[in-house]
Amino acid sequence: MNQAAKILIVDDNPVVLFSMAHLLRSAAYDVLEAATGAEALAKARSAKPDLVLLDVLLPDLNGVELCRQLKADPATHHQFVVLLSSVETSSDSQVTGLEAGADGYIARPIENRELLARVQAMVRITEAESALRRAHDELEQRVAERTAELSRANETLRALSQRLVDVQEAERRFVARELHDEIGQMVTGLKLLLETSLRPATAAEQQSFEESLQLINDLMDRVRRLSVDLRPQMLDDLGLLTALDWHFKRYGKQTGIQVRFKYTPLPERLSSQLETAVYRIVQEALTNVARHTSVKEVTVRLWKNEERVGIQIEDRGPGFSWGTGTETNPERVSSGLSGMKERAELLGGDFTLDSTPGQGTRVTVELPLGKAEPAVAAGIESGGAGSPGREGGL
Repeated sequence: MNQAAKILIVDDNPVVLFSMAHLLRSAAYDVLEAATGAEALAKARSAKPDLVLLDVLLPDLNGVELCRQLKADPATHHQFVVLLSSVETSSDSQVTGLEAGADGYIARPIENRELLARVQAMVRITEAESALRRAHDELEQRVAERTAELSRANETLRALSQRLVDVQEAERRFVARELHDEIGQMVTGLKLLLETSLRPATAAEQQSFEESLQLINDLMDRVRRLSVDLRPQMLDDLGLLTALDWHFKRYGKQTGIQVRFKYTPLPERLSSQLETAVYRIVQEALTNVARHTSVKEVTVRLWKNEERVGIQIEDRGPGFSWGTGTETNPERVSSGLSGMKERAELLGGDFTLDSTPGQGTRVTVELPLGKAEPAVAAGIESGGAGSPGREGGL
């Protein structure tokens, strides 16, 4: 230690108190003195000695009880306490003192040289314990600081990831509108121009003309499908329920799988981030059903309370083992599940996958509503024209 060890001597005999204090001061220790239990307790709390040499028999408080109080007090429990007695020297007395929390027990009489050697040994122990406590506290502080740094880094990473998702959706929205409003209109104009300006004179020209119109029709259809696949405009204009209902009908025509949609009413629009996340999760889950099962029906549930919005997609397909290392369908495990989980976690939500071979699969996602502004387009109220007409109860 950089400074002398601080030792508190507690003894009601002034001669013993003086002689012990003189001995320890001559050995360069910082010595405090107390003649009663109350005085010792006060000095132990205020001066914080490294070592307390405590007589068992005191006029106001038994030394064993005082030791018990020191060890029970968070402010003094780390202090090294050694009991001394010339009367209570039996094995039972020493055991009682040690069970009370004493770190040592010295039976008097004892030679000054031996007492000083014992004190030096105990001071070395207290110094080692103090160094360990400082190292522990420093380690705890570093762990706390590192944890805080990692937490800030994770929050930054989450914010950046969410920003990337938002940018991707904004780009999808922009490209989809460009395809629909610009390229789609240009192709439509081209078709009208051909129909009004060209008059085939021969059968061969008529055939070429009809083939050209068919190519233009195919191009228009591809532009429309590409625009919708990028981002359906009704998700922004009419809201989540309408977009999901439209998607289920389109999905049924394409795959032959009927979607049973059960939902609670949404009196207000959700935030744009939540509507996009729910739509994309449902879209990816249904894609997995079409790819990896042969079911004819899938159930989608949507609910909302004051704090969270939940979505669940359930099928009765073959299922698979999840998280055991023995997946029966590893292709399905890697197909979009990580993307759905990441979308949920970016918004502070929970992702749960329940699947058992032969018993189907159920994906459940719950997202906190947060404080985002509702994604209501100007002049449009949810629940109006275009709202889904499916099952309304869960």
